[in-house]
Amino acid sequence: MKTIHFKPGEVVFDEGSNSDCAYLIVEGNFEVSRTSNGQKKVIGILKAKDVFGEMGLIDSQPRSATVTALDESEVSVITQDCFHTMERTNPEALVPLLRVLSARIRNSYKLSNMKSASF
Repeated sequence: MKTIHFKPGEVVFDEGSNSDCAYLIVEGNFEVSRTSNGQKKVIGILKAKDVFGEMGLIDSQPRSATVTALDESEVSVITQDCFHTMERTNPEALVPLLRVLSARIRNSYKLSNMKSASF
């Protein structure tokens, strides 16, 4: 896997941009944000060993959020080629990635239900 370094304030990717890879945080912290009604909303902070961009790795759809480095950071890039190689040769290695994806889907349902209940 390729390694990339980021400086504080550097954007990894913007909401709506093309996607074709995921990132495993080796070191550092990242802010995940979305824009709603012209306002930036921070939806999470990620740290070492967290993964982000996994949806784009799987479906190649536009990014659902913006991710920005909060400090000196390092990530390993998981490309689609790498993903498909693991899929064929070592599918067990994909379980942590699938757990992250599942947890985020469950969390989005919880948030969606909370918003629906408040109206």
